Amino acid sequence: MPAIDLSQVKGIEPVPAGQYPATITSAVEGTSQAGNQKIDIQWKLETGEKGTDGRIVFDTLTFTVESLFRVKNTLIGLGYDKTWSGEVTPEMLIGQSGLLTVDIQVSTKVDPETGEAYPPRNRVKKVIPLNKAKPAAARPAVARR
Repeated sequence: MPAIDLSQVKGIEPVPAGQYPATITSAVEGTSQAGNQKIDIQWKLETGEKGTDGRIVFDTLTFTVESLFRVKNTLIGLGYDKTWSGEVTPEMLIGQSGLLTVDIQVSTKVDPETGEAYPPRNRVKKVIPLNKAKPAAARPAVARR
């Protein structure tokens, strides 16, 4: 029988802050806790580098007046024209690619069941069209944590 010592198992660390080419592999429509329409997205990083290639970064597009700028910026980052108009569906997002600017978000919330702080997680700050991305050598170095 396999044996395990749970005290020795590390959690999944967020990827370092920086820019990563990525493709949407999952998009699921739903409703936020506040009752707003949303689409939960999973981005698969395609870096070709050990430790980040194939990692998943989660994002949520929420359809409220206050957050539509994020939906707009994401769609433009996926290559949609800034004058595009129409219904946003999960099906139209899956398979789309962009260059993500990712940072690390430290949670101030506590898990009510364990009393422990939630671990840090990645946050998608920006999506840039891959065809407009600067070559890697031309991009300024990003500070790593």
